[in-house]
Amino acid sequence: MAKKTENLFGSLEKAMRILSLFDTGTPELSAQEISNRLNIPLSTTYNYLKVFLQNEILTKHPHTSKFRLGFKIFKLGILASENISLVEIARPYLESIARHCQETVVLTVIDGLEILCVDTIESSRPVRYIMKKGGKLPLHAGAPGKALLAFTDRVSLQEVLEAEGYGKGNEDAARRAQELARELESIRSQGYSQSHSEVVPGFSALAVPIRDHKGSAIASLSIIGYAHSLEDEDQQTLIQMLKEAALEISQRLGYTEKPR
Repeated sequence: MAKKTENLFGSLEKAMRILSLFDTGTPELSAQEISNRLNIPLSTTYNYLKVFLQNEILTKHPHTSKFRLGFKIFKLGILASENISLVEIARPYLESIARHCQETVVLTVIDGLEILCVDTIESSRPVRYIMKKGGKLPLHAGAPGKALLAFTDRVSLQEVLEAEGYGKGNEDAARRAQELARELESIRSQGYSQSHSEVVPGFSALAVPIRDHKGSAIASLSIIGYAHSLEDEDQQTLIQMLKEAALEISQRLGYTEKPR
């Protein structure tokens, strides 16, 4: 009985490993490719694929004979997405970061041409930044918004420039538009944004994007604190902490990091 149970779990593990090979970068695989990647016999691979096909877990392309995720997985994905909340997933990460840095940690999403705070953990320091749930800020002002603006496909830079009057044609507006465009390019290059006294004098912020399954930013994760307090911290450590948390949250939302 114990041996039979062990074999069953081994089979389930192989099945999960096969399904885990499929992602946005690899939507289709042949039986041989699956066999090679998992180092399992081709005959065994076909046995699994037969069961997957019978249960609509996978489908087979009629021309290429390659396999892709089927309708049953699609339905399960919809069900999972309906029960997964960004705030619910992100909350433990906010708590962990807040415990480490003792600063205010904020989760924001895009709301038109603004950012909307959907969750926050306030610092316990005497001098601290306060942003309540439901609070809003301009998308182009401060690190949290710029982390979103730099990586999202939901709002264009041109829309922001026009709304803020940067495209009026005068020299000052043109200069500010160029500065913002250069800053966003720098944010895309380094993978995070930072701001100093941009929203509230004396306060600084570090922010990173959280991505959806398409790779587009849907939220930002930020640390905001009194400038002197943040300067005393190892900022590279904080940035790395934010990046790792954002990547894990993104992956739980369906994002697959592309190899460099």
